[in-house]
Amino acid sequence: MEKLLENKYSKSESARAISCPSDRYVFIEHHKPKSLNRPYHFHPSIEINYLHDCDMTYSFSGNEVKLDRRRLCVFWAAYPHSVTGVSEDGSITNAYISLTEFLRCSLPLDFTSQILSGSVIVSKRENDADRLMVERWLNEIDKSSPAWQRMHAMEIKARLNRLAIEGWDVLLPSHRTPQKNLIGRKAVVQFEEMLRFISDNFFKKITIEMVAKSGNISPNYAMSLFRKILGATIKEHITDIRIFHAKMLLSETDDKIFSIAADCGYGSVSVFYDNFHQKAGITPAKFRKSTR
Repeated sequence: MEKLLENKYSKSESARAISCPSDRYVFIEHHKPKSLNRPYHFHPSIEINYLHDCDMTYSFSGNEVKLDRRRLCVFWAAYPHSVTGVSEDGSITNAYISLTEFLRCSLPLDFTSQILSGSVIVSKRENDADRLMVERWLNEIDKSSPAWQRMHAMEIKARLNRLAIEGWDVLLPSHRTPQKNLIGRKAVVQFEEMLRFISDNFFKKITIEMVAKSGNISPNYAMSLFRKILGATIKEHITDIRIFHAKMLLSETDDKIFSIAADCGYGSVSVFYDNFHQKAGITPAKFRKSTR
């Protein structure tokens, strides 16, 4: 079975960035979830989870979310997350759809905004149709031709539209509200390239100009895209990613705080403290103590 591509992105092995192959409409995998000392991971795709015969707990950089079996779960996986608990000996099916494809689904704006602002949502109840759909995917998991890829992508888009109409429950609330502005397909592709660049380089010193260059657009246009899609600036998004990573390191390792600041791309410990307190409401030391 194919595995997701992994890219080591810092000297710490406590987290990893993953991405779907660029030539795939959608990527589907199936495995037994395990609660181990495994790294947090993140990727710019929309992730759809379906648990078979088990429940599971995710940690989104310290914020725990419990997923119940046979309820479809959807979230934007741009922020570090990891499995911290599994009940019983079940399995999970994961489907990943690119941000570009997600934004082409013509979903209601309130649903799209909920996902892109960081919410983790689930279907309101178990649905036999979801079980049958996922089981069919598993029977077809080795079919990788473009025609099958398009078929699975269309089924996922249709299910997301149905979920948006039926309504959903929120397991983890949004941490920001993006502006509800529509943009063209080319702009979405450029935005996705910039997200990948930030994910691969946030632990280094990066500038708005470097981010814009990765999308082959001007800095002003790059800043405009981030405000339209995320309701945040490029700098705010980089800070979010760094602080999520810092929370993970604080809760999972015994590294010194100044070392964690450096691992998260901060050249100044004082700036790290200021950013962390602004985002988390407490100091890094108090956050670490609260997670222990």
